[in-house]
Amino acid sequence: MPMSLSSSRARLNSEQYRQMLVRDGERRFREWHTAFLNHQKQFLQEIEQLRSVHSRSR
Repeated sequence: MPMSLSSSRARLNSEQYRQMLVRDGERRFREWHTAFLNHQKQFLQEIEQLRSVHSRSR
């Protein structure tokens, strides 16, 4: 008979659980922010390329 999850690990108290959620939230934010910065950088590079092409064609 398989062990249930609760019997295989010690229970977390509320402070440990809160800290775990905070760390997970920070990790998720870093992932999102890194992706956002990469998209922003790519967008700004594309805009700059379009501006340089447009200014040369005048």
